[in-house]
Amino acid sequence: MYKSIIGLSLFCASALAQSPAHSWPTTNKHLGATYDKIIVTPGLWINSSDVTSQPVVYDTTHDSDDSLYMIVMLDWNIPASDVTTADLYNTLVPGLEVNTTTRLHWWGGNFTINSKNVFVNESDSVAPYTAPRPRDSTEHTYAFYLFNQPKHYKLPAAAADGTYYDQTTDARFNFSMVPIVKAVGNPLAANYFISNNP
Repeated sequence: MYKSIIGLSLFCASALAQSPAHSWPTTNKHLGATYDKIIVTPGLWINSSDVTSQPVVYDTTHDSDDSLYMIVMLDWNIPASDVTTADLYNTLVPGLEVNTTTRLHWWGGNFTINSKNVFVNESDSVAPYTAPRPRDSTEHTYAFYLFNQPKHYKLPAAAADGTYYDQTTDARFNFSMVPIVKAVGNPLAANYFISNNP
Protein backbone atom coordinates (compact mmCIF):
# COMPACT_ATOMS: atom_id res chain seq x y z
CA MET A 1 0.00 0.00 0.00
CA TYR A 2 2.80 2.43 0.89
CA LYS A 3 4.46 1.82 -2.48
CA SER A 4 1.25 2.65 -4.33
CA ILE A 5 0.83 5.87 -2.31
CA ILE A 6 4.41 6.90 -3.07
CA GLY A 7 3.93 6.03 -6.75
CA LEU A 8 0.71 8.05 -6.89
CA SER A 9 2.42 11.01 -5.20
CA LEU A 10 5.28 10.94 -7.70
CA PHE A 11 2.81 10.68 -10.60
CA CYS A 12 0.79 13.64 -9.30
CA ALA A 13 3.94 15.73 -8.78
CA SER A 14 5.13 15.06 -12.32
CA ALA A 15 1.64 15.73 -13.68
CA LEU A 16 1.66 19.17 -12.06
CA ALA A 17 5.02 20.21 -13.54
CA GLN A 18 4.53 22.42 -16.56
CA SER A 19 8.22 23.21 -17.02
CA PRO A 20 10.81 20.56 -18.00
CA ALA A 21 12.16 18.34 -15.22
CA HIS A 22 15.51 19.49 -13.82
CA SER A 23 15.14 22.94 -15.40
CA TRP A 24 14.91 26.36 -13.78
CA PRO A 25 12.75 28.35 -13.29
CA THR A 26 9.76 26.13 -12.64
CA THR A 27 6.02 26.46 -12.33
CA ASN A 28 3.01 24.17 -12.04
CA LYS A 29 0.72 26.57 -13.95
CA HIS A 30 -0.10 25.54 -17.52
CA LEU A 31 0.48 27.89 -20.46
CA GLY A 32 -1.61 27.05 -23.51
CA ALA A 33 0.16 26.82 -26.88
CA THR A 34 -0.86 25.49 -30.27
CA TYR A 35 0.85 25.01 -33.60
CA ASP A 36 -1.92 24.96 -36.20
CA LYS A 37 -4.02 22.03 -34.89
CA ILE A 38 -1.39 20.60 -32.52
CA ILE A 39 -2.09 21.36 -28.88
CA VAL A 40 1.17 21.45 -26.92
CA THR A 41 1.09 19.42 -23.71
CA PRO A 42 4.11 19.05 -21.44
CA GLY A 43 6.50 16.50 -22.92
CA LEU A 44 4.61 15.98 -26.19
CA TRP A 45 6.86 14.97 -29.14
CA ILE A 46 6.25 17.21 -32.18
CA ASN A 47 7.91 16.88 -35.58
CA SER A 48 10.15 19.90 -36.23
CA SER A 49 8.38 20.43 -39.58
CA ASP A 50 5.17 21.21 -37.65
CA VAL A 51 6.59 24.09 -35.60
CA THR A 52 7.89 26.39 -38.34
CA SER A 53 5.49 29.27 -37.53
CA GLN A 54 5.13 31.15 -34.27
CA PRO A 55 2.58 29.37 -32.05
CA VAL A 56 -0.64 30.77 -30.71
CA VAL A 57 -0.18 31.15 -26.95
CA TYR A 58 -3.19 31.48 -24.68
CA ASP A 59 -4.17 31.85 -21.04
CA THR A 60 -5.53 28.77 -19.29
CA THR A 61 -5.80 30.20 -15.76
CA HIS A 62 -8.56 32.72 -16.53
CA ASP A 63 -7.38 34.99 -13.75
CA SER A 64 -5.63 37.51 -15.97
CA ASP A 65 -6.21 41.23 -15.97
CA ASP A 66 -5.02 44.20 -18.03
CA SER A 67 -1.37 43.51 -17.22
CA LEU A 68 1.45 43.26 -19.73
CA TYR A 69 3.25 39.96 -20.23
CA MET A 70 6.41 38.53 -21.77
CA ILE A 71 6.83 35.14 -23.45
CA VAL A 72 10.21 33.44 -23.67
CA MET A 73 10.98 30.19 -25.54
CA LEU A 74 14.19 28.21 -24.99
CA ASP A 75 15.84 25.07 -26.31
CA TRP A 76 17.32 23.30 -23.28
CA ASN A 77 19.46 20.77 -25.19
CA ILE A 78 22.01 22.53 -27.40
CA PRO A 79 25.20 20.44 -27.59
CA ALA A 80 27.93 22.42 -25.85
CA SER A 81 30.28 21.56 -28.73
CA ASP A 82 28.08 23.76 -30.98
CA VAL A 83 28.91 26.73 -28.77
CA THR A 84 32.41 26.35 -27.40
CA THR A 85 35.35 24.02 -26.83
CA ALA A 86 35.39 21.23 -24.24
CA ASP A 87 37.71 23.11 -21.87
CA LEU A 88 35.13 25.93 -21.60
CA TYR A 89 31.98 23.82 -21.05
CA ASN A 90 31.91 24.85 -17.40
CA THR A 91 31.35 28.49 -18.47
CA LEU A 92 28.05 27.69 -20.18
CA VAL A 93 24.50 27.99 -18.86
CA PRO A 94 23.71 24.34 -18.07
CA GLY A 95 21.19 22.58 -20.29
CA LEU A 96 19.13 19.57 -19.28
CA GLU A 97 21.75 17.00 -20.22
CA VAL A 98 25.48 16.78 -19.56
CA ASN A 99 27.50 18.99 -21.93
CA THR A 100 24.46 20.90 -23.18
CA THR A 101 23.43 24.54 -22.97
CA THR A 102 20.48 26.70 -23.99
CA ARG A 103 19.36 28.71 -27.00
CA LEU A 104 16.83 31.53 -27.07
CA HIS A 105 14.17 30.90 -29.73
CA TRP A 106 11.69 33.65 -28.97
CA TRP A 107 11.28 36.59 -26.60
CA GLY A 108 8.27 38.82 -27.00
CA GLY A 109 7.01 41.56 -24.73
CA ASN A 110 4.02 43.87 -24.35
CA PHE A 111 1.54 41.00 -24.65
CA THR A 112 -2.04 41.53 -23.54
CA ILE A 113 -4.91 39.04 -23.51
CA ASN A 114 -7.73 39.41 -26.02
CA SER A 115 -11.36 38.35 -25.59
CA LYS A 116 -10.48 34.78 -26.66
CA ASN A 117 -7.79 34.49 -23.94
CA VAL A 118 -5.02 34.63 -26.59
CA PHE A 119 -1.84 36.59 -25.88
CA VAL A 120 -1.45 39.28 -28.55
CA ASN A 121 0.88 42.20 -29.13
CA GLU A 122 1.64 44.77 -31.78
CA SER A 123 5.26 45.49 -30.89
CA ASP A 124 8.43 43.99 -32.31
CA SER A 125 9.85 40.98 -30.52
CA VAL A 126 13.06 41.30 -28.53
CA ALA A 127 14.03 38.04 -30.24
CA PRO A 128 11.75 37.13 -33.19
CA TYR A 129 10.52 33.55 -33.28
CA THR A 130 13.04 31.08 -34.71
CA ALA A 131 11.63 27.67 -35.56
CA PRO A 132 13.28 24.66 -33.93
CA ARG A 133 15.72 23.08 -36.37
CA PRO A 134 17.67 20.49 -34.37
CA ARG A 135 20.77 19.49 -36.32
CA ASP A 136 21.34 16.25 -34.43
CA SER A 137 19.15 13.23 -33.74
CA THR A 138 19.02 13.73 -29.97
CA GLU A 139 15.82 14.97 -28.40
CA HIS A 140 15.60 18.70 -27.79
CA THR A 141 13.32 20.20 -25.16
CA TYR A 142 11.61 23.45 -26.16
CA ALA A 143 9.97 25.35 -23.31
CA PHE A 144 7.67 28.37 -23.21
CA TYR A 145 7.57 30.66 -20.18
CA LEU A 146 5.05 33.39 -19.41
CA PHE A 147 6.23 36.29 -17.24
CA ASN A 148 4.61 39.40 -15.86
CA GLN A 149 6.00 42.53 -17.47
CA PRO A 150 5.96 45.27 -14.83
CA LYS A 151 5.06 48.77 -15.97
CA HIS A 152 8.59 50.12 -15.65
CA TYR A 153 10.45 46.97 -16.71
CA LYS A 154 13.75 47.66 -18.47
CA LEU A 155 15.26 45.07 -20.78
CA PRO A 156 18.75 43.77 -19.97
CA ALA A 157 21.42 45.71 -21.91
CA ALA A 158 22.02 42.99 -24.51
CA ALA A 159 18.29 42.75 -25.28
CA ALA A 160 17.84 46.54 -25.38
CA ASP A 161 20.76 46.80 -27.82
CA GLY A 162 19.07 44.41 -30.26
CA THR A 163 21.56 41.59 -29.70
CA TYR A 164 18.88 38.91 -30.05
CA TYR A 165 17.02 40.42 -32.99
CA ASP A 166 19.05 38.57 -35.60
CA GLN A 167 17.64 35.04 -35.77
CA THR A 168 20.99 33.49 -36.66
CA THR A 169 23.12 35.29 -34.11
CA ASP A 170 25.43 33.29 -31.87
CA ALA A 171 24.28 35.56 -29.04
CA ARG A 172 21.14 33.45 -28.70
CA PHE A 173 23.19 30.46 -27.54
CA ASN A 174 24.02 30.05 -23.85
CA PHE A 175 21.02 32.18 -22.88
CA SER A 176 20.37 32.69 -19.17
CA MET A 177 16.96 33.57 -17.74
CA VAL A 178 18.49 34.74 -14.46
CA PRO A 179 18.26 38.48 -15.34
CA ILE A 180 14.59 38.11 -16.30
CA VAL A 181 13.66 36.23 -13.13
CA LYS A 182 15.61 38.68 -10.96
CA ALA A 183 13.74 41.59 -12.53
CA VAL A 184 10.19 40.24 -12.79
CA GLY A 185 9.97 37.09 -10.65
CA ASN A 186 9.24 33.46 -11.47
CA PRO A 187 7.17 32.52 -14.51
CA LEU A 188 3.41 32.65 -14.19
CA ALA A 189 2.97 29.60 -16.42
CA ALA A 190 4.95 27.31 -18.73
CA ASN A 191 4.70 24.50 -21.24
CA TYR A 192 7.16 22.44 -23.29
CA PHE A 193 7.49 19.92 -26.08
CA ILE A 194 10.15 17.56 -27.40
CA SER A 195 11.48 17.38 -30.94
CA ASN A 196 14.48 16.09 -32.88
CA ASN A 197 15.77 15.79 -36.41
CA PRO A 198 13.92 12.68 -37.61
